[in-house]
Amino acid sequence: MKRLGIFLFVLVLGYIFYYDIKIGTLPMLSSYKKTNAAQTIKQESTDTKQKKENKAEKETDVTYKTIEVKTGETVLSITEQINKKKIPSIEKVIDDFKQLNKSTSATKIQIGKSYKFPLYQ
Repeated sequence: MKRLGIFLFVLVLGYIFYYDIKIGTLPMLSSYKKTNAAQTIKQESTDTKQKKENKAEKETDVTYKTIEVKTGETVLSITEQINKKKIPSIEKVIDDFKQLNKSTSATKIQIGKSYKFPLYQ
């Protein structure tokens, strides 16, 4: 009885391997990706055009001051120093900083380098 159980288990396992290799258990992804790839490319191109237009508009709206970063300073602390009035939300400050300094993240500023910081009125 034990041999029969092992034989049936091996037989079922062999069938599973055969089915998985020949037919597969996942749907045909190659045809799915091709149809969606064209759609996503079109969407990305229109989205990037809109973003570029929005960035160009925003860049003209935001004035800035170039400041060299010193030890212990952050984007928020420098922005608070150069703006006498109350500054907008932290998210807006970070977004404006990213727009002015395209290749730099607000969390990865380096000591001794100069960056553009947004001025608010």
